Amino acid sequence: MIVISDALQSPIPSGINRDVVLKWLLDQWLEPVNHSIPIWKFVLMYYCLTLFSATVAFTVHFTWLKGETIFLLNSALQVERNVKSKGTDTVHLYYAWFVVLSKITVILMPAACTAIAIVRPCMPPAWSSVIYLKCESWDDDGNSGIIFRICGALPYYYLGMSLASTTVFVFTVVLIYPAEVKLILLESINRDLCRRWQNAVPCLHTYRTLQMLGDMHNSVFRHPIMAILIGAVTVCASFALYILITSTSVAPIPIIIILSLVALDLFIMVVGPFKFMANPLPKSTELLQSFKRMNRSRWIKRFVRSCPPSKLLLGDGKFFDRATSLVICRKSADLVITFLLM
Repeated sequence: MIVISDALQSPIPSGINRDVVLKWLLDQWLEPVNHSIPIWKFVLMYYCLTLFSATVAFTVHFTWLKGETIFLLNSALQVERNVKSKGTDTVHLYYAWFVVLSKITVILMPAACTAIAIVRPCMPPAWSSVIYLKCESWDDDGNSGIIFRICGALPYYYLGMSLASTTVFVFTVVLIYPAEVKLILLESINRDLCRRWQNAVPCLHTYRTLQMLGDMHNSVFRHPIMAILIGAVTVCASFALYILITSTSVAPIPIIIILSLVALDLFIMVVGPFKFMANPLPKSTELLQSFKRMNRSRWIKRFVRSCPPSKLLLGDGKFFDRATSLVICRKSADLVITFLLM
């Protein structure tokens, strides 16, 4: 039995740091003291606010649908075991590499957050930035000692671990893994169809399994969580790219490291997993056409007509196709250009 990650059940650190970010933004808008604050600081705060809000939305959604999420993942695991029991390789190499990248993110993100809290204790979203009375700027140390900085960095480490583990769980496990299993199942059906081209009934039964797995996947990522996910990826990537383009020479090194890691992960996410999540659609469409060509039985033709292609819905009536990753990249680039022209 799969157990939901503890990160999805512990949104409190994100809430604390989100309040720090909100306080900083409200102070700047309601009681502006320094009108020469660099734009990259506002962008960083909006990036943090977007990230924290999306994390809370993920936490609430998957906690509410905990039973469905567990059932989806257990079903995907069982399907993979059944395919593997036939003596065929299952997981594709690109998914294995993405898992490795996710593990690296889980290690580096908390380390970078800890470094920020130690080097810049007065920089939001660290909670220490609101308790030090002598913080005059983000570069100030608040006259704090190293022991106090380390103690203040511990919650920041937990924040980074919570954000990284929640993001990895949502993307790598819940979103991408079932799509990977659907591709594995489609390949298995194609192999069985080539071996049993005169009897397609077992393959049709397996396709029903694929259809049920796809329905569960769409149910877990029902509206509005998929729209929030796509929007958060687009906006966070744009914010990170803006700071990397305009403020590399002035932003702290830990911030640059975190944003570089975020930009790299999101770029790989958009051009990689988001692209291959559209692969079940053309492959399942081609498979259904093969069923129709290889069998003249009226029953099979009627059965095939009742089987829709496998596709992952985006929540607004659209679905993942081969152009989805390009559309997301274009929207992200448009946002970056808009920020640069402001």
